[in-house]
Amino acid sequence: MTHVRALRRQMVFVLAGAVVIVAAMSGALAAGPGTGPARVRSIWEDRRDVLALVPADTDTARRGREVLSRFPLGKRVELTLQVNNAFTAQNRRALARAQGLIAAIPGVRSVVGPAGLLALSVNDAGQVTAGPLLAGGNDDDATEAARQRMIHRGDAIGWFVSRDGTEVRLQLEVDDFPAIQGAVAAAASSSGLVLLSGGAPAQPLWPVPGDTPGPLGPWSPLMIVVLLMALPAGAAAVACRRSGLRALLVALAGGLGAAAPALVAPAARLRDVGFQVGFGAAAMILAVATIAGITTAVRAARLGASVPPEGAGPVDRARLSFLLVVPALALVVAAVAVSPGLTMGTQLWRPTPMFFVSVRGDMNQPVVLRELRRLTDFLRGEPGVAHAWSIADLFFAVATPKQDFGSIPSEPQRVRAILTRARSDAAVRLELTADHGEALVGVRLDDDSGVDRLDVLDRLTRYLRTAHRDRLIAIDVTDGRVDPSLRAFGRGILAADARERVLRICARSGRNLGAPEGEAIERAVRRAALLPSVDVGRMRAEAAGEIHRFLEELALAEAHVGLPGPAERERLTDHLWAEPPGGRVADFVGPLRVVYGKRLSAAVLETRAGQLKARLADVRRRHSAEVNFREILSGADLPSEGVLSEEVRDATLDAMGPLVGVPAAAGASGALTVDAAAVGGAACDRALSDAWLPRLKLGLVIVGLLLALLLVLSGGATALGWWPVGLALAAPLVLVPVIATVPIGSLYLAALGGALAGGGALALACGAGRRPA
Repeated sequence: MTHVRALRRQMVFVLAGAVVIVAAMSGALAAGPGTGPARVRSIWEDRRDVLALVPADTDTARRGREVLSRFPLGKRVELTLQVNNAFTAQNRRALARAQGLIAAIPGVRSVVGPAGLLALSVNDAGQVTAGPLLAGGNDDDATEAARQRMIHRGDAIGWFVSRDGTEVRLQLEVDDFPAIQGAVAAAASSSGLVLLSGGAPAQPLWPVPGDTPGPLGPWSPLMIVVLLMALPAGAAAVACRRSGLRALLVALAGGLGAAAPALVAPAARLRDVGFQVGFGAAAMILAVATIAGITTAVRAARLGASVPPEGAGPVDRARLSFLLVVPALALVVAAVAVSPGLTMGTQLWRPTPMFFVSVRGDMNQPVVLRELRRLTDFLRGEPGVAHAWSIADLFFAVATPKQDFGSIPSEPQRVRAILTRARSDAAVRLELTADHGEALVGVRLDDDSGVDRLDVLDRLTRYLRTAHRDRLIAIDVTDGRVDPSLRAFGRGILAADARERVLRICARSGRNLGAPEGEAIERAVRRAALLPSVDVGRMRAEAAGEIHRFLEELALAEAHVGLPGPAERERLTDHLWAEPPGGRVADFVGPLRVVYGKRLSAAVLETRAGQLKARLADVRRRHSAEVNFREILSGADLPSEGVLSEEVRDATLDAMGPLVGVPAAAGASGALTVDAAAVGGAACDRALSDAWLPRLKLGLVIVGLLLALLLVLSGGATALGWWPVGLALAAPLVLVPVIATVPIGSLYLAALGGALAGGGALALACGAGRRPA
């Protein structure tokens, strides 16, 4: 009858196990994150908070929510189309049709693409005009002109079109992209675009971690846990098949180990996942123990024999304990010793193609824009970054009188005029708020580089902490009223910034400069900032031409004055052409009064003198920039034509001032703030990793203590000899990443949980045999 009673006990045990398994599966299929069939489809079906996995008490979470309230990045996907040449006349027209067709699809709230880009220009009077950037004729010259206009727009390249024109990107604001993906692909194909590949692949700009479809989808962590725990936990379950109590204790140890990495996570959604994974692991151990117990009881009933008491058998537990514990203890001690070197990078936001830097400040202020550009230039040169861009790139593409490229103006009113006129530009809408108070720096990552995106973020963090200027006071280095020492300090900043920018431009363009070239650049930019070079003959001729144009405009504007004669113009030129940029307006009023006498009132004369002073200062600045620019190109052996030379010329113009942002202390009166912080996928990953790692280390300590407690409860103090065995399977998963100096990711944590589950279950099963149940 012994075998009958054993079979009855196993039947009761299997019913209890079934209840546990059903409860575990119900929890797994609930609406918790990362599990259940409903989670396999895609991120767009589940409209959850994209910041739910970021610790709520971090600056990253707070800044991220504020950014998402101003820029709808959380519901935007980036649609990528492969084309033969985006700049041909056919594709330029087709882009506009494609955007219109896609925007008309139900479920698409907005489409932003290259067809909405503007070409801006400023005339002599400071008026800003705009037209379609991709407009033009059908010939090859028009195609090349469109390509050049796009290349000058670094922000447009970042958002919409690759430099070689083979990739076009559209930003779609949608809730459920998979539901309309077929319609989007059909619209793109019917637009007339010459596509190189079919389909409409898209990536979220700010994805929900764990919901992106993959080979196993959100089941991946659970599958990894099961694989790592299967052999040791299965053996432990079979060993406990004759005792329901001990099987429950083994299941408890296995479930605790499997859930431990996620249960200590600083996000409720991850803790939910940990609970479900741990519950599922415990249910699996119980199921194996139940099946093994029933099989043993049925076999005994058929043979008519009683079930042998637990602990009987040929296994010498003392010898087995000694053989396992000594190497296990060595592994655990080694893991504890190196654990301070453990680093984490969860990579939960790996699918996102980019991250962003939120910069808050008055973007109408030139010095704020230049600091924004300096930050953007730094990011462009970083390994692992395919491209970086910001609103500061817009100004380089603004055509100005006498040159085909623009520069950030030194007058806030001119900056504001350009930004206001550009408000409807497709790229500006994505990277600048309507009040010009916040801008986004876009950072497109290069996955083919092999550089971890968290390394890029860490270097950015160091830059923001050590090199970024978050408070600036704008000074005019040509203003004689400013303290001379402050003006000298400002000119030194201009020279250092120009050198830094030129070197970054050259590095980004593949120009490997040696020490002599670097020294030549430094000498040239310092000369441009401190004592700009001039060609006396050319400078006088250019000043004479500007004075003549000014007098003609004055004659047209003032009906009662005429154009002075050649002799008077010559005398006026002799008096004014060499006036320094920081001279007084009064120095210009006297010579003009000699020419016009009382035909102009004192107020009008002073106004016109100020205008002429500004125009001649601009002529001198452009002339000196040209001379110094040639010196930089010659000294560094750089090409004299193309975008590279234009960027170097722009840097030379900046070096000459007149406006510079001088770093200021916190609370300084009149200081302008440039508050920068990283947001988006990589920043979320770093915030979660930084908060999770110390919790993980504490969690491993708690798991070790609980395992020791369970061993004592089940097998007495002597069972503690199996404690190292319970942790030995997980020890290599701590040692390897520390020795290899690589951060552990979320799937690696699942492997760690599986090893803890298997090891804990095995140790408890073996150690429990010392005490009868």
